[in-house]
Amino acid sequence: MRKTILIINKFCPLHPKSGGAEKNLLEIFSRIGERHNVYLLTAMFPGAKREEIYRNIHIYRLGNPDSENVIRIHLLLPFLLKNYLKTVKPDILFEDISVLPFFTPLLYPKQNKAVMIHAFNRKYFFKSQRFFFALIAYIVETLFLLFYRREKVIVISEWMKQELLKWGFENVHKVLNGVDDDLFLIRKEYAPKPTVLFLGRLEGRKGIDLFLKTFPFVKEKIPAVKYIIAGREFSFGSSRLNAILNKYKENYSSEEIKFLGYVSEEKKQELFKSVWLCVVPSRIEGYGISVLEANATGMFVIANDVKGLKESVIDGETGILANCYDSEVFAQKIVEWLDKEKLQNKESVCRQWAIKHGWQKSFQEIQSLLSL
Repeated sequence: MRKTILIINKFCPLHPKSGGAEKNLLEIFSRIGERHNVYLLTAMFPGAKREEIYRNIHIYRLGNPDSENVIRIHLLLPFLLKNYLKTVKPDILFEDISVLPFFTPLLYPKQNKAVMIHAFNRKYFFKSQRFFFALIAYIVETLFLLFYRREKVIVISEWMKQELLKWGFENVHKVLNGVDDDLFLIRKEYAPKPTVLFLGRLEGRKGIDLFLKTFPFVKEKIPAVKYIIAGREFSFGSSRLNAILNKYKENYSSEEIKFLGYVSEEKKQELFKSVWLCVVPSRIEGYGISVLEANATGMFVIANDVKGLKESVIDGETGILANCYDSEVFAQKIVEWLDKEKLQNKESVCRQWAIKHGWQKSFQEIQSLLSL
């Protein structure tokens, strides 16, 4: 029987600020959309259509076309949702939470729904954002833990599942992220010089500052080393982090530390092909999709020894878990693994681990949870 699913998410997969949560949404619900009606309510962005169908997902964009932001869409969408519930008449309302919830249990308690949350941040909001925004986010996340206990909740890691169970949630399910099949087709062609890649938003939670602080130590041991930073800056970022970013931009040339900004999927694959080593120094992660993407191409990873990454990294096999808060220890691990022969020996096991994370499997598990 064909059913109707209405999704709400702050961004759509085409939004210039979309990330792992939107990638997850696209890969799972484009497959669900082959047999069911899938609608998505999300924020408008410059140059976008108000309404379009993209890979089996019927997208409705709301808000100001020129200046929609995270705070405004979270205030607008829960109330605009009422009209779409009447017109679309969904069998399931799917609340896809990337950072902040929309509080549908309070506003629409009788609506059949499921909730997916991709990460918990708690105190780490204060490492990423200006204090005022961090405080709001911390309070809102706490309210989620209080008001969503009776909902069917889907998480992406075991630690998140256990965290919710501690808070009294009873209907919690783990569904891992997947990896794009085309990444497995990439064959490593190591760049002439040893290169290290950071891929992600330039915010405190992702640990970009922890990575940059290793550069002087690594360069002392490997003078030819090059750091590549691929990711956009965070609009709510703290002044302290901005000062650190500016310091490294001003004091080192692009031949030493290259800031690429946002990169396309094509450019990302090009980087995966040539870069020697990938780092994921996040202070906290839901699971760590960038780890899996790097592993899928045969790339070894150095990651922070924190929740989420402890699940996505097989320590000593597909990567190393290190204390990234200690710049010298972190740098020592980078130096140790900027060895082409050692890295080549790890390519096969990295791919074998990543291949266990397929979007088709994730889709099938969520399809079953939603009784589709």
